[in-house]
Amino acid sequence: MGESRPKSWTTAEGFKWASCILLIFAAVASLVFIPILIHAEIISHPGDTIIEVTRGGVFLLRYRLEWQELGVDGYYQIDIVWEDNDRADENFTVAYTRAYFDNDGDNLPDPGVDPIENETLLVWWPGTNGKRWNFEVKNITGDRRDGKFNVDVYVRAASGGVPHVPTDNHPINVPGWGGKILNVESWFSVTPGVTTIRVLPFFKLENLFKVSLDVNLWLENGSRLVVKFYMYDNTYQAESLFWEGIAPAQVVKAENVPHPRSAEGYPWGTVQKAVLVATDNLENEIQVVDNLTILRSHLWNRLSDIRAEWPYASPPERGALWGELTSIRLQWPYAP
Repeated sequence: MGESRPKSWTTAEGFKWASCILLIFAAVASLVFIPILIHAEIISHPGDTIIEVTRGGVFLLRYRLEWQELGVDGYYQIDIVWEDNDRADENFTVAYTRAYFDNDGDNLPDPGVDPIENETLLVWWPGTNGKRWNFEVKNITGDRRDGKFNVDVYVRAASGGVPHVPTDNHPINVPGWGGKILNVESWFSVTPGVTTIRVLPFFKLENLFKVSLDVNLWLENGSRLVVKFYMYDNTYQAESLFWEGIAPAQVVKAENVPHPRSAEGYPWGTVQKAVLVATDNLENEIQVVDNLTILRSHLWNRLSDIRAEWPYASPPERGALWGELTSIRLQWPYAP
């Protein structure tokens, strides 16, 4: 037989279970309907990327952040760290910075919106390879506005007027150096990966009869920049004037420079060695600014380019390409 319980006990037990069910429902409802707070975000940064820049040129490190906590002051701080090997030609210079709201993502300041404060500080201490430089940009007064914003840091591949030497890898923010990004509404932080800066030479081979120059250089002395062409054994071939002016001056110029004797083909009219020199008005050499030696790797790359250009070339263009192929074949055995 079943157990008999007083009616009053059964009613009390029913209220107890009903109360438990209501409490559970209230807890679940609170999870569902209470809005979730959106915290400050770090949307993107230049970590784990490769940036190419010409010697003396300016490259951009862009940090895209977001503030989304209503009524809370927003702060940010970005630390960028690199080493200089104790050489001016292996150092960087921060040109300028700016911080601005950019809610539409066009990398331009939103119209009619005041910029965000950005205070900067540059310090150094002994590093693994020369001085370790720490550039810091931040706001310290707080900003109650919300939205997406950019912090742009423009850096020159030069120091003290001396262009950076060409390199495939000058790292920024190596792990353990102290690079960081702080977006302080909710103390959200990121340690960015390494940014690899690839510094390109002024010279580039356009074809076997022409070089291109992209120069950004502070010229302390001299009135002319001249491109001189030589054979592999340093026999002089010819020269072309690239720039003329009054030093000291900032020389910013990009231009193709044909070999003056290109019509002669190999050996007198092909690019084997090219040297950019600064001279005075009497053509006396003051300094060698940059140089280029055509290697077999350059010739191989040019062969690949010709192969890609050939199907679309006009008959006169194919004639020029064929002449270049002939000169490459003759130059190949002597190229380093």
